[in-house]
Amino acid sequence: MTVVLWVIFGILFVSFLLIVFRGAPYVPTRARDLDDLFSLYKFKKRDVLVDLGSGDGRVLVAAARRGIRSVGYELNPFLVISSWLQLRKYRTVATVRFADFWTTPLPKETAVVFVFLAGPFMKRLDTKLSREAQRLGHDIVLISYGVKMPGHAPEKTKGGFLVYRFEA
Repeated sequence: MTVVLWVIFGILFVSFLLIVFRGAPYVPTRARDLDDLFSLYKFKKRDVLVDLGSGDGRVLVAAARRGIRSVGYELNPFLVISSWLQLRKYRTVATVRFADFWTTPLPKETAVVFVFLAGPFMKRLDTKLSREAQRLGHDIVLISYGVKMPGHAPEKTKGGFLVYRFEA
């Protein structure tokens, strides 16, 4: 029994800690901030919100409750399962994928990208979103939770959110 507990502990440790090297530790977006997030962009019917590092899926659920199509990318298998369970009744508008967002292309209809990312990764995200906007042929709005994009001035801010535009 002790060996099983150590194996489980090891898997949890790896799942939560090593992901820090790909973007950020798991820190959930505060529920009270979600209304601010969705007030920053007027979604059209065809728009898709992409949550990079979607964690427990709370942003995806909040989007789905508002009728906004959304896709989350998450590397932690435990959080993917948690998100998947929460999204069961929203399957027509929201999904979570077990994927590394750095190497996964954004969906064609991506209008907004949401991140709660560690500061040192923002320059890399700048490069990714610039390339994705060019590839998709339309602007992408980035909403960052509490972390500034180096070399860019936000279009607007609200609470801890900063809004940036990446032009095609």
